[in-house]
Amino acid sequence: MKRISALILTGLLCAAAWAQSAGAPPRPPASKPAAPTVRAVLIAGLGGTKAYSRNLLDWTNRFHAVLTKRCGVPAKNIIVLTEAADAKAKPPRIKATVENIRQALAKTALAIRDQDQFVLFMAGHGQINEPVGKLCLPGLDLTADDLADMIDALPTDNMVIINCSSGGAEFIKTLAVPGRVLISGAGAGNDGTQAYFAEFLLRAYETGQADANKDKAIDLMEAFVYAARETGNFYHRQYLMPAGGRPVAGAANTWHVQGKQTRAIWRKLYAGTNNKLGMPATVAGEPAPPNPDTEPDAQPKFGRFDKHWHNRRVLAEHARIDDDGGRKGFFLWQPYKFQKLPPDTPGSVGFLARRTVLGKPKLLKRPVGK
Repeated sequence: MKRISALILTGLLCAAAWAQSAGAPPRPPASKPAAPTVRAVLIAGLGGTKAYSRNLLDWTNRFHAVLTKRCGVPAKNIIVLTEAADAKAKPPRIKATVENIRQALAKTALAIRDQDQFVLFMAGHGQINEPVGKLCLPGLDLTADDLADMIDALPTDNMVIINCSSGGAEFIKTLAVPGRVLISGAGAGNDGTQAYFAEFLLRAYETGQADANKDKAIDLMEAFVYAARETGNFYHRQYLMPAGGRPVAGAANTWHVQGKQTRAIWRKLYAGTNNKLGMPATVAGEPAPPNPDTEPDAQPKFGRFDKHWHNRRVLAEHARIDDDGGRKGFFLWQPYKFQKLPPDTPGSVGFLARRTVLGKPKLLKRPVGK
């Protein structure tokens, strides 16, 4: 039997050699599976005002730039939906209706694989009624339940969902499952009307300042902490009357904002609105207050003896992160201080987020507790 087997093997080898010498094409080598990639859908809802529509479009374009220029995601893998369609824009934009969102996610479901990372970015006006979480869109609004059905059809568990719209609490409750990283800029009921968390999330990447451990990889926990902290500071550096606590007649929409960088951001976000940026009042017999356009941003102070407490703007965006499927998540700000981060241990909120990088399908190999 051994001799017969040897003769058969010899015959097969000879036949293969003859076929190749006779001009038969060689058998192609086995192809390697394609490396995991990233696919994303970006949604900007109704602005309601010209200024806020401008901000939503700006944030969406900048998030697209973060994905393509900083994270290396191919532009062809990203679908952008905004309040108004513009096929000639860069990136091209589809009108953000529920049906178009459904088609965009269905198209993504056909292209994405189980090892790929899926990124969903949303910004706009959210609300909770009936009680159902909704993102306000042209025509019918997008409900959290409808969105959950759409993304559940995607054949990957590697998901990053960033909801920068107001009223994001219900989306956290509906979309949270183990293995998904969810970030909500406004996380308590109908938190916020016009939410600005997106501005500071984008700055986390654009400036690189979110890289707290200086390993040149901004994980989603770092991005969340930076954005939530800077959003809180942005609100808490604003006062409805000049420094000194003395109201000014006819200045209901005049704000005193502390710090040159915060004032620059404020001017950009509120350009074209009725809000006005004021200067601190000079009071007779008292030293002239510093010029906030040249003063560096300082950490806001809190306490019962803060003489500006009753004039300070109230924080309307309580950002939170969820990555364990618990649907509660972690709030960085709880009155009246930033909270200590949860421990970096398996099962704790933030454990997955600390190892997930936007635009990178593979998790970071990071030691526990580091």
